Amino acid sequence: MLPRMPDHRLDPVTEPTALADLLAWRNAYRARLLAPTGWWAVSNLAWIDGSSAWLGGGDELRLPTRAPARLARLEPDGDDLALTPSAAGTLTLDGEPLDAPVRLTGGGAQLRVVADPDLTVTVVQRGERWGVRVYDSAQARARASDPVAWFEPEPGWSVTASVEHAGDGATLSIVDVLGDAREVAVAARLRFALAGHEHTLLATDAGGRLFVNFRDATNGSETYGAGRFLTVDPPVNGRTVLDFQRAHHPPCAHTPHAMCPLPPLANRLTIAVRAGERWPPGTVNGRCA
Repeated sequence: MLPRMPDHRLDPVTEPTALADLLAWRNAYRARLLAPTGWWAVSNLAWIDGSSAWLGGGDELRLPTRAPARLARLEPDGDDLALTPSAAGTLTLDGEPLDAPVRLTGGGAQLRVVADPDLTVTVVQRGERWGVRVYDSAQARARASDPVAWFEPEPGWSVTASVEHAGDGATLSIVDVLGDAREVAVAARLRFALAGHEHTLLATDAGGRLFVNFRDATNGSETYGAGRFLTVDPPVNGRTVLDFQRAHHPPCAHTPHAMCPLPPLANRLTIAVRAGERWPPGTVNGRCA
């Protein structure tokens, strides 16, 4: 049996610097939601249904109605996407004027509407599907006073975990909210003690850090039903810190236009982790109870 590890405690009274760091991180998280291409700015996620589709304020790949009716035609062609502007000077592509047809390989390209700088469009590819995600920074500005709800800082929710090698070739089957599945390499197995019990979570790589997608007993009542995310630092001497006070909702909790991965079965905790992002009191999954 794994011996109980000492908690790395965050005490708001005796560790004011740690508390200030936590509050600064939470403020930065909310600022990212409000950014021009943050999740509170997303106004649409639309897929090309058929051989091609028009992007614009009145077409299949719909922008807000104030946008020009037809800005560009998008045509999937195998692994590429043909993008044809309706006229020169109406769009930029990754910061450069889009005045002629181009071919894109893979998603991620960013279009800006010249006549409406608030509108940004990102090309999305998932398997054989192509689509666009539309950001409207005016929509985000309208939410400037909206809060993000958090559990109160409390000692004991920041815990030390041992970081173990998951085994060569270990993978997780990750399914997103659209039902698409993919295999992802397991970067580490995290073992820790919390609420008098020992637990294990599987982490994947997050650009050198570790990413954990988990569920707990608060999901669906006090927190988003599909789970929460937590990113942690790489190990030092085989240890890292899981600060559940920085657990946050996936993008799907903030917009219906996201494609969030669901927590794997191995990452379902039986305890209630009352730390990190939550629904405002009196709501269940974002709706009034």
